[in-house]
Amino acid sequence: MVYYVKTLDGTYILKQASLPRYREWLAQEATVMQTFKSQQHITIPTYIDYMKDEQQDYLLMSYIAGETLTTTLENASERQRLELIRGFGRFLRQLHTKEISSAHSSQDWLDKQLLQADHYMKQGWTSGSSELLHALSTKHPEPVPATWIHGDCTTDNLLVRDNAIVAFIDLAGMTVGDRRYDEALATRSFGTDIKMLDAFYSGYGFSPISEETFRFFDDGLYEFY
Repeated sequence: MVYYVKTLDGTYILKQASLPRYREWLAQEATVMQTFKSQQHITIPTYIDYMKDEQQDYLLMSYIAGETLTTTLENASERQRLELIRGFGRFLRQLHTKEISSAHSSQDWLDKQLLQADHYMKQGWTSGSSELLHALSTKHPEPVPATWIHGDCTTDNLLVRDNAIVAFIDLAGMTVGDRRYDEALATRSFGTDIKMLDAFYSGYGFSPISEETFRFFDDGLYEFY
C-alpha cells in the first residue's frame, strides 16, 4: 500500500508491506535510498525512515510531484511522446554512465538474479517456471562491464513533470548490474514502434540490444520479477 501523508512540514510518501515478498522488496528499497541519499545527480525520493514490526514494514520518503511516464504518454501527442521517450533515453544514460567504485561484470549480477529467481519460484512468489529458469541458466548473453541500473526500468517507474522526466521511483532493484536489463524493460512498451525506438536511442546514445538479448531479459528473467 502507498499513502500520501500531508503534514504542516510538507507531503510525504509512506509505503506499507505485509506479505513476505513485498516486505523483502521494501527493505531492499530502503537500503537503496540510504545508499543514494547524498547523490545529487541521481534523482530519487529522499529516504526519511524505515520501520517494521512483526506483521508489517513501513518506508517513509519524500514526495516528488509528477505523474508516471506511462500516464503522460497516454495523454500526449505524437510529437510529445517522441520527445518524452528521447528524454527517457537521456535520463537512463545518466544512470548507466555514473561511475562505479570498482570493476564488476554483468555476470556477477546475473548469477545473483538467477539465484533469487530460484528462491522466488520455490516460495511460490512468481509465475516463472523451473523450465524457464533452467533455460536462462544454460544460455545467457555474453557478460559486459557492469553499470548502475534501476532494475525495474519500465515507464511506470519514472516521474514526469512539466513534460520532462524528473525522477526514478520504485527502487528495490537499483544496484550495479547489466544495463541491457534496464534497456529491455525501458523499451518493452514501444518496441514495435520504430519512431519511438529511434527517439529512445537518440537520447540513450548506446547501440540497441539484439532481439535475442531483449527476449532473454523481457520474456525470460523478468518473468520471475
